[in-house]
Amino acid sequence: MTPEEKFSFDLEGYLVIKNVLSKAEVEELNALADEKFPFPEDPDEEALDRRGFAVSRWGPATQKLIDHPKVAPYLSELLGPRFRIDHDYCIFMRKGGKKGGLHGGPGIPDGAPDHWYDYKDGTMRNGLCVLTYFLSPAREGDGGFACVPGSHKSNFKNALPDSVRSFERPAHYVAQPKVETGDALFFTEALIHGTMPWMADHERRALLFKYSPGHSAWMGGYYNPDDYKDLTEQQRRIMAPPSVGRRPASLGA
Repeated sequence: MTPEEKFSFDLEGYLVIKNVLSKAEVEELNALADEKFPFPEDPDEEALDRRGFAVSRWGPATQKLIDHPKVAPYLSELLGPRFRIDHDYCIFMRKGGKKGGLHGGPGIPDGAPDHWYDYKDGTMRNGLCVLTYFLSPAREGDGGFACVPGSHKSNFKNALPDSVRSFERPAHYVAQPKVETGDALFFTEALIHGTMPWMADHERRALLFKYSPGHSAWMGGYYNPDDYKDLTEQQRRIMAPPSVGRRPASLGA
């Protein structure tokens, strides 16, 4: 990470990483999504906001996203080199989809204990985090991912009004970061975040991969390497259940 990226993430709790996926990668992933997660032939209102789990098992293209070479160094920097993948899924939205109000935020003492951010002696560390790959753009006013920048260090998260959490009332401190196709966005679950109603004519396609420090887990179940083909040794290490003693580093640190 560059010094400016470190400054930005420490300040805001999220970071847009530009041009992670090539045009060819995006095309391959979109074609795979059309095959594995097609839009219903007879859609109803629920189909405007669809979520599918375990997208990493769709095929080699999504499996590669577990430790994509352009983002793995960010995971190591912000979670520590012994990070692990916790779970993954997708959010596809069409115009009018509106599930997902603002949630999250620093979890201690009264919330999720793995939603945390810490800085000490030049090192940033996080609890549960999310890396989102964008297979379509989200420009200003389109909706999709939104957050309260800097709230990963807030002392008053419970004071956020319900009307703002549900996006019924706009607030100057809620931001919808602009992203282009092929970008990725990393954020800590200690950040107050959510999904704004989707307003664009094109479909929102986002693949979310969630990671934890090597000693912790959010989901009750763990990855089974037997569900995948041709895993690299690094991917196997990243999939390993949480542990502390003798856990190998994923990036050779």
